[in-house]
Amino acid sequence: MSVNDENSPIRKRTPRGCAGIFFVFVVICAAGWGTALGFFVSLLEDAQNEIEVIESFRPKVGSKFYADPATGGELLGEYTIDYRQLLQLHEIPLYVQKAFLAGEDHTFFEHWGVRPDAMIKAALRTMRTGQLHGGSTITQQTVRNLEDKLVGREQTMQRKLREMLISLQIEREYTKDEILELYLNQIFLGGSAYGVEAAARQYFGKRCDELTLGEAAILAGIAPAPNSYRPDLYPRNAYIQRNRVLNQMLDNGFISQAEFEEARAESIQDSIITPEERLTLMAEGRGYWGPNRFQAEYFVEEARQRIMGSAPGSQQLVTRQELLEGGLEIYTTIDMNLQRAAEEVLLTALDEFDERKLESLRASGRENEFVPVSGALVTLDNRPGYEGYVRALVGGRDWSTQKFNTVTQAKRQPGSSVKPYVWTAAIAQGMTPAQLELDEPFVRIDPGSRRPWAPKNFDGRFMGPVTLRTALERSQNVISVKLVERLGLPLVKSYMQRAGIRQTEIPDHIHLSLALGAAETTILEQAIAYSTYAKNGTYAKPIFVKEIRTPDGFVSWENRIELEPNAIPANVAYVMTNLMQGVTQYGTGARTADFDRPRAGKTGTTNDHRDAWFCGYTPQYTTVVWIGYKDNRSLGRGLDYTGGRLASPIWTEFMIRAHENLPVEDFEVPDGVEFFNINKETGLANGSFREAFIEGTRPPRSMRVFPDADRLEELMEEELMDRLFTQLGSESNNRAQATPRTTATPSSTSPSNLSATQAEAGSDDAFGFDLPSLDGPPARTQRPNRLNRGIRSDTSGSLLP
Repeated sequence: MSVNDENSPIRKRTPRGCAGIFFVFVVICAAGWGTALGFFVSLLEDAQNEIEVIESFRPKVGSKFYADPATGGELLGEYTIDYRQLLQLHEIPLYVQKAFLAGEDHTFFEHWGVRPDAMIKAALRTMRTGQLHGGSTITQQTVRNLEDKLVGREQTMQRKLREMLISLQIEREYTKDEILELYLNQIFLGGSAYGVEAAARQYFGKRCDELTLGEAAILAGIAPAPNSYRPDLYPRNAYIQRNRVLNQMLDNGFISQAEFEEARAESIQDSIITPEERLTLMAEGRGYWGPNRFQAEYFVEEARQRIMGSAPGSQQLVTRQELLEGGLEIYTTIDMNLQRAAEEVLLTALDEFDERKLESLRASGRENEFVPVSGALVTLDNRPGYEGYVRALVGGRDWSTQKFNTVTQAKRQPGSSVKPYVWTAAIAQGMTPAQLELDEPFVRIDPGSRRPWAPKNFDGRFMGPVTLRTALERSQNVISVKLVERLGLPLVKSYMQRAGIRQTEIPDHIHLSLALGAAETTILEQAIAYSTYAKNGTYAKPIFVKEIRTPDGFVSWENRIELEPNAIPANVAYVMTNLMQGVTQYGTGARTADFDRPRAGKTGTTNDHRDAWFCGYTPQYTTVVWIGYKDNRSLGRGLDYTGGRLASPIWTEFMIRAHENLPVEDFEVPDGVEFFNINKETGLANGSFREAFIEGTRPPRSMRVFPDADRLEELMEEELMDRLFTQLGSESNNRAQATPRTTATPSSTSPSNLSATQAEAGSDDAFGFDLPSLDGPPARTQRPNRLNRGIRSDTSGSLLP
């Protein structure tokens, strides 16, 4: 059949329509719409979550330390991660607000959180220049700047859409002023500064409300690229950005032409604060600081350790996170007027000492041996209602190079400043200031080294019969040792602990050398103990922090003054104060005379002049000064390197300044004290000197008889030799009976293993004769010389010859 056969059946074509394509299109559109709708719903949910974050948002603000509000409440500094200072909008000058509006978003009060036109312009400019330009509004920047943010900073369309939606939501929930306030407090402005207040202090050393118009424009110009436009690092970039902001302020009518010209004429270099200027401002107490930079660094660090529980005997009140991010306000006990005086007086004295020492070393060709001397000063308040408040503390010369706090961490021998504790035990046991004791050569066999130990007085002489008052005023070592031997080491230690030596353990092995200050203690403990006497025997726990407040101003913790009345009986404490007043008037502390007020105290100088102390007090304040080297080397030789010569002038100058505008007060006489007139030299009744006695005790009416007083010195030499050889002979016989006779060998415990005080006082040539072997029979090798009258290095003050 041909194809053309008309009878052939014809196959009809089925028409093909667009229904299938349309169906597929509808399905795709529906899926896309659903996806878009789901994505949009997800963005809305994120936006709502972000709103909830903002509502519960609290900036990570560091914790500020303040001085005692009763003394001015000066800001000491802030522990922080991000340097941020929060202000309310009305506290930020209007021209500062306008500078940021002109530089970042001049239509801020007109839009609804997003400016599509600005974004398009920014995109076109980016394509044209090849450099990224932003078109975000202040609202959008605020969203990006929040901690715990949901938006992030990745450069994606999704992030940008989320940012826009959240910005629109924020504009609905908050007023323009609320958004602007949050922005100006949160914006990062280079270095460690967040917010305009922190940046103003960081770059210009002033508060935000003290900024000039030009300085405000500098801060606004930093915003687009903070670390590239910092005025302290890149002044040329900052100059260009400042002028850009000023031009925009002028174009938008925010400032006048005259204001514009004046601001452009400002010098950026003159505005920026230098590190040296910052230190000067801080020294003047003008309260300008940087993040984690403080006034009174040693004090603040000790306060921080105490509230965080890292100091001995403290408990944790604040966690590290709370300290760095909690915005706490920590009010301390320091008085910055006293602190500045302490720093000036002490550091000036140390510099002068170093100059003299360096000059001396140069003269002898030993300049390479020079090491800067160290020093410390601490002051406690004794006044009712402030007992135990630490008012000033200088723990070192330079915090930037030495973090070690000499006041609280260094353990040093107190020298003769320990003697008031010995005299306290004696007075408490019924002795009186008028009691006579014999100042004579004294020797004992040291239990540890089995060597003779013969303490000396500072001038190498012995006074013979002397009252306890005079012995303390002249800091006679032999009398102190004899009292410890008579009273017993445990009793004397107990009075040291009752007074305030409580953190440092007093070992038993120091034996009688406790009387000369061989037991180490801290400068702070010495101040605590002496302040117990100032308060008639009432111990007060030292206080560094008064209270801690939350960012809302609520007191979350408050310190309480802890007093322990009669830690030392009040009448005993007063008699000791009366005795130490004599030290400052007639004795080794007489160089405090320029401080013409009722005062009491004691000098201290350790062996080889390694430590120089003055511990003293008035009814208002107790202050302890210490001078020495960190490596325990000698300060020098002679009278010029004693506590009376080195430490007491520093104490005096500081206390004069500390008591300016304070009333002159005398020490309160408690019950249980009686006064009698005595002869100051003999202690006998009916003299012209008014002496304090514990009630029930009386001055003697007849002289205590000492044999052969007219040949005392010669007899003392003979007695000393007889006593020494008797002891040595007894020791040798006992050892000979216990073990076979062998060749003598050195003792395993040499003087170098003893404390400095023990070693020096027990030296072989202390009295000018050769010591026999401990293993052989006692035999004199030569007749002893007369007593050495030269100056010896032990533990008295600087009594002038």
